Amino acid sequence: MTVSAVGQNDNSRLYTVVKSTAIGAAAGYAAKYILPVTKQEDTVSRRTMINYCRKITNKARVAEINSAGTKTKAQDVFVKMIESKDKDAFAPKSILAKVKALGGEDSAAGKEFRGIIRDVNDLSKNLTRRFAKSYHHMLKDIRPSAPFIVAGAGIGFFAGFAHNVMKTDFDA
Repeated sequence: MTVSAVGQNDNSRLYTVVKSTAIGAAAGYAAKYILPVTKQEDTVSRRTMINYCRKITNKARVAEINSAGTKTKAQDVFVKMIESKDKDAFAPKSILAKVKALGGEDSAAGKEFRGIIRDVNDLSKNLTRRFAKSYHHMLKDIRPSAPFIVAGAGIGFFAGFAHNVMKTDFDA
């Protein structure tokens, strides 16, 4: 027969089940944020995000150039390229043609134009990364919590129940 101190009922069978169920529910809630986003939850394509971020950075750069007042040749070509809304504006052939029109790769205007394109691409890449992180966090945040909590609590309940069944010290 097992002897236990008076007032120490912490290891009762009910306490074990309740404690493991609560721990399982907490683990289930944490799993909502830990588990990766599935294909069914991801409804916006990556290409759409990239294009949207590029549009934002391009418009911001055009606004910055327009607010500066006087424009250089390269800045003027960039503004016209964005305002034309040509789908192939950033195609390598199109950019090369614009650089040649500005005086070639070795000219100051050509180098400035390439620098503007490079800066806009870097900004859009960084914006896309931040947007993707925020988007995945949002997807995890809007997941319903109930299925994760119920699954975790169920696993915890069965773990506590199995622990009680497999105990070797029984009260007689």
